[in-house]
Amino acid sequence: MLCPRCHRRYADDHRFCPHDGEKLVKSLDIRRIRSQPTEHVGAVIAERYRVRGLIGSGAMAQVFLAEDTQGGAPVALKLLEPRFRREPKVKARFLIEAKAASTVVHPNLVEVLDIGLHDGSPYLVMEFLFGESLSSLLLRDKRLSPEAGVPILLQAAAGLGAAHRAGIVHRDIKPANVFLVGERGDAWAAKVVDFGFAKLYEHSGLTQAGVTVGTLEYMAPEQTISDPPDARTDVYGFGMLMYRVFSGKLPFSAARGSGHALMPAMEDAMVLGHQLMTPPPPPGLGASPASRALEAVIMKCLRKRPENRYPSMEALSDDLGRIGRPGALAADAPIESPDVYVPRTPYGEHAARFLYKQLGKVYGAAP
Repeated sequence: MLCPRCHRRYADDHRFCPHDGEKLVKSLDIRRIRSQPTEHVGAVIAERYRVRGLIGSGAMAQVFLAEDTQGGAPVALKLLEPRFRREPKVKARFLIEAKAASTVVHPNLVEVLDIGLHDGSPYLVMEFLFGESLSSLLLRDKRLSPEAGVPILLQAAAGLGAAHRAGIVHRDIKPANVFLVGERGDAWAAKVVDFGFAKLYEHSGLTQAGVTVGTLEYMAPEQTISDPPDARTDVYGFGMLMYRVFSGKLPFSAARGSGHALMPAMEDAMVLGHQLMTPPPPPGLGASPASRALEAVIMKCLRKRPENRYPSMEALSDDLGRIGRPGALAADAPIESPDVYVPRTPYGEHAARFLYKQLGKVYGAAP
């Protein structure tokens, strides 16, 4: 049963929502769910999912609001953009995303309901989430207090930890990919979404050298030069997420529209160069013991050497959950010095030399 107000789910024997008292329903009326017009309205995918509107679109795929005709429930239907449906490599990446998202089930990960092919093109069906992204919340509030932000981030970390245990690295941790389930301003759950850049350990050859994937401002040093990622890559992205959530800013970002004469590609290279080699400035969260502890957790996530970061989301969550409580944090432990990223592949070394040059630095020189 489902609450039509807060969208919490309950067992079939429940009649009213314990949270807000609303009478529960078996399913929501899909006509009351907002979506954008699209020429695909009415199309039926895999003889089951009827398109009702457009939810959003990305670089390679579109996400539609669809009705599962086997029960009438709303679902999110992800389809490749038409121009990519005949591209074997793109289709392979899409199927890897589908596998990545469906391999693990966790309350803090978006649930995959179905995967298949329609007219030779892959599709992905996910649970329809009611609420807003963390990025939407931050557009209104700019930054969150530790009391408001830490519970959200602990849930996101739990979901990512489950993904890592299944051998999946997300590689695109950012506010837009953390969804807050519930009414606006009254979210009750956080779910990590969009595994479009996810990488399965057993498919390490899918990303060729020279193809950088992720979002520049949240990208770990190893991502900037296309070195192999692991769970610590997401730890770095999570550190950038925390930096943005609690400070309202990012340490490295392109200065587009600010009057600078740099070309966009050069600005991107500058951001990548900073991610690779420039220690981020502390986020400046305040002088209280809790603020200093939170800042230490963030800075440990953002170490250049993966060995100096938290080894797992569980270790990160342990520190994050103990902020404000007595006892030492792992974030306070000494690190290997110097904290300089060392490329692990010939291409990575070549890319690092290029990025060092963009920042006017000499590759291999002491930092």
